[in-house]
Amino acid sequence: MEKKCPHCGAPLPESAAFCPHCASDIHDRKAAKPPVPLLKKLAVAAVALCLIAAAVFAIRGLTRPYEPQIFDCTGTGEVVYTAGDGKIYQILVAWPDNRCAPAPNIYMSSIEAESDYDMSRWPSRLYVNYNESGADGWDEFSGLVESCSVEVEQDERAGRDLVAFEPSVRDRNSPDAAMTSTLQFDGLCGEPQAVWVLNMKNGDTIRVRQTIHITLIRQLEYHWEDYPMSTIEELSATLAQIEAETDRTDEVKIYLPPVTYEGELSLTGRSYEFHGCTDGSGRTVFTDTVTVATTQAYWINFFYDIDFVGSGDEVGLSFSEIGRATDCNFTGWKTAVLCYGDSWVNVIGCTFRDNQVAFHFNSTRIGGNHTLYNDNLFENNGTAVLIEHVGCDLEMDFIGSVFRGNGTDIDNRCGHNISTEQAVFE
Repeated sequence: MEKKCPHCGAPLPESAAFCPHCASDIHDRKAAKPPVPLLKKLAVAAVALCLIAAAVFAIRGLTRPYEPQIFDCTGTGEVVYTAGDGKIYQILVAWPDNRCAPAPNIYMSSIEAESDYDMSRWPSRLYVNYNESGADGWDEFSGLVESCSVEVEQDERAGRDLVAFEPSVRDRNSPDAAMTSTLQFDGLCGEPQAVWVLNMKNGDTIRVRQTIHITLIRQLEYHWEDYPMSTIEELSATLAQIEAETDRTDEVKIYLPPVTYEGELSLTGRSYEFHGCTDGSGRTVFTDTVTVATTQAYWINFFYDIDFVGSGDEVGLSFSEIGRATDCNFTGWKTAVLCYGDSWVNVIGCTFRDNQVAFHFNSTRIGGNHTLYNDNLFENNGTAVLIEHVGCDLEMDFIGSVFRGNGTDIDNRCGHNISTEQAVFE
């Protein structure tokens, strides 16, 4: 086939590189491509490597086991924890009146105890809230928990160790808390730290810390051999002097003489611990009302081994603040022991005879301090126990108490939770 010039159409020799007629180049040429810079080539390669590496790590992450973590609140008293389902919880130590406010530091005072019976006790409360709303989240969160304990990091400078008892879930005295652990200590324990340890089912560990700052308080004793206490006037003057000379946090014990006091005794300032005479020389007797309205009280007002003998138309021992009567005798009162206002009163090992009402409980206090009303004798009273109002749901247990010959043994007007299973009714 004859080869022609693509430009002028003239015949071309077989091996011609250009047209002899129009002098045009007759070779086919490709368009030149712009050169690719070296840096751009390296960038593309780097992106490709990153994508490959990400894919490798993603595959490894799906196949390797979960690595447990430790969450420690240090000094804040709370841990914010994100569960596997994405829900966020606030785990903290707090007071009952504000479950969302951490309480990493607690300040207590206590005596130097001679035995476990004298040790102070306080409940450390753990709360679990939904972090966003502050609502109680324990019921759902508890399904993620393998175990819980309370460890104690003792104060190395202290003279005695604080003890943390095994936590209880939804303790009846603190049902709003997830868990409660009773801490036992005295004034020599210094500044130990109670550490709540939650071991989670996924292997995580949550540690919530609460430091207990304990101040050693003074124990002061006043004996009738050394201070004037023979009459109600002398006793009142001595108590006024003691109140002026002591701090409200001091524990003051009054040892009374074997005398019969005539006239009212009104306690309005600090708290006291009264001990009647037990040396065999005679009993300590009050024949008029003893009123306990100690608005500056730091301690419970205690009465031990005292006889209260009335004439039938008054109150023997009247409490508007916290108090307790132990091993006392009450005879001949309109009301032998009255608990009212913001008080909580216990009677233990006491004898009540021939009173119109032996024990009348009518309190608005929202918290109690002791559940037992044990080993009392209620005999020949009009009404042995009258429960008119109780400001909390703490059970009142009359274990070992004996009810004999009363017109009414227990008048539980408010239907409060009481236990009489181990009481005796004759």
